[in-house]
Amino acid sequence: MKRRAAKLTVMLAALALAPALVACGGGGGGSGNAAAAGPSELQKVLNRGTLRVAVLPDFPPSSVKDPSGQIVGFEPDIAKKLADALGVKLQLVPIDGTARLSVMQSGRADVNISAYTATNERAEKVAFTIPYVAHGAGILYRKSNPITGLNDLAGKKVAVARGSTNDTIVTQDFPKATPVRFDNIADALQALKSGKVDAAMEDYTVVHQAVAENPNLAALNAPPIDPAIVSMGVLPGQQIWLNYLNNFIRNLISSGTDNALFEKWFHQPLPSVIGGIG
Repeated sequence: MKRRAAKLTVMLAALALAPALVACGGGGGGSGNAAAAGPSELQKVLNRGTLRVAVLPDFPPSSVKDPSGQIVGFEPDIAKKLADALGVKLQLVPIDGTARLSVMQSGRADVNISAYTATNERAEKVAFTIPYVAHGAGILYRKSNPITGLNDLAGKKVAVARGSTNDTIVTQDFPKATPVRFDNIADALQALKSGKVDAAMEDYTVVHQAVAENPNLAALNAPPIDPAIVSMGVLPGQQIWLNYLNNFIRNLISSGTDNALFEKWFHQPLPSVIGGIG
């Protein structure tokens, strides 16, 4: 693993040096400003020997804390594959949905692999990779307070995780519903169980897993709401790092590893919209 990281470091150093050599004597009359650029985020990860990945700790089966306190799931498995490809150690950084951007801006994480839906609005501040999975929203309710269709959400209190895609969906697509925002997914689901809200909107797989684990809950029988692609997120301007991550995801998909990990945790094939990318 260390040998692989060393080789990658040498290659990146050569690539970084090439523009400077051209500028200094390559017939272009350049000023050599390229040499003043600092190391790329990819180089920083390799130099540090640790990859810091922001993940959600309460979003099963994508990622969740197990009884021992470790974060496990589909996305932590992808993060481990990424660290192995780089030849570095993995450090998972637990966050909530509102901290995805700030955790990178503060230098505490190198990349988000945190069910990050690549919306156009978010892309104004975040550089997204090609997608590695796709999600859609579902509606969860108590059997004692049934919901028979999306129109039933009018006048209802709907729990969502603050700042999530589901928060946006309820606010924009269901204006007659009242979004009730919580700091994390677990609190939103608990509010439904305790009767503080009438329904909860969460990822389709999360909703159906909650039903399997709670006999008093049910899921609205409807296709996923607003299906969307999910990507890794980095800070703008990190083009070398973004290029590497895109290449990693393409290989993850084309090798069948992405599908194998998805089937391991979700017990169904990877959404077809993703399978065609590799």
